[in-house]
Amino acid sequence: MEATISNALTKREKEIIAEVSKGLGDKEIATKIYISPATVKTHVKNIYRKLGVRNRVEASLKYIIYTDHFVS
Repeated sequence: MEATISNALTKREKEIIAEVSKGLGDKEIATKIYISPATVKTHVKNIYRKLGVRNRVEASLKYIIYTDHFVS
């Protein structure tokens, strides 16, 4: 599954899912990576679709489990 996540997501989407998996909200992510909250929301929706998940928890679990990126 790691290859699937790696191949399915764009560089920006990977950056965003990493922040989502840390528990950050759209506004916090937007501020951190210098994009609008609406753009973050669009990326998050695309991540859900690509990973076949319905919410932030499912997306975060897939990211953490399948890429071994544990939240510190």
